[in-house]
Amino acid sequence: KSRQRWLFYAYDSLRKTVVAHVFGERTMATLGRLMSLLSPFDVVIWMTDGWPLYESRLKGKLHVISKRYTQRIERHNLNLRQHLARLGRKSLS
Repeated sequence: KSRQRWLFYAYDSLRKTVVAHVFGERTMATLGRLMSLLSPFDVVIWMTDGWPLYESRLKGKLHVISKRYTQRIERHNLNLRQHLARLGRKSLS
C-alpha cells in the first residue's frame, strides 16, 4: 500500500451520475486534472467534505463544506466498493 491511488470524481446530483473522474495520488495535481475536465461544465457550486486541499484550490468559488451535501456521493462510494469487492471475489475463485 505504499503507492495508494485515489478516485477523484464529480457527481451531478440532479442527473444522479458521475460526470468526470480521475485516478491518482491524493495531490493538488490530481485535483487539478479533475477540475480541468470539469471546466467546460461551468460548475457553480462545489460541495466537498472539507479536505484542506479543496479550500486552497477552490478559492473564489462557491464552496460548501458539509457532510449533509455529500450524502449522495458517499452512497455512490458504498455501491462502488460493493461492486469492486464482488468482482474481486469472482476473479480470485
